[in-house]
Amino acid sequence: MFLSAIIFGLLGSFHCIGMCGPIAFMLPVDRQKPIKTFFQILSYHFGRLLTYSLIGLLFGFLGKGFYFFGFQQQLSISIGFIMIFGILFPRIFQKFAFSKSISKVVFKIKNSLGKELKKKDKSTFFTIGFLNGFLPCGLIYMAIFGALATSHAF
Repeated sequence: MFLSAIIFGLLGSFHCIGMCGPIAFMLPVDRQKPIKTFFQILSYHFGRLLTYSLIGLLFGFLGKGFYFFGFQQQLSISIGFIMIFGILFPRIFQKFAFSKSISKVVFKIKNSLGKELKKKDKSTFFTIGFLNGFLPCGLIYMAIFGALATSHAF
């Protein structure tokens, strides 16, 4: 389990460089003071990793519940079908009402992220990292599905 997570993370890092790299480059760090820069970047990554951990924990607990009630196998098959169907026919998913709701939430996250990028408060970097964890990402969706398929939360 841990080996697959490490491999997933290492291979996925190439995707992350292209997608989240620009956000990391736009961080309003104080480049004059290397120690301050280090802690600002550390705060950003702590916020990001906290978000990913909380999302994984939440869906891990859901997966544990599905396993407990005997739904895990059916859930895994259903999720696999939905993923393949979503890749082959993406326009069908755009017609559902939940895609509009999700778009509104993503828009709010992006606006909040833009506002935070203009600030230079102590909490700015943590907040940017925390919000970054909620941006839509295929790798995160795959990790969520993986967490749902497990029989334990951690």
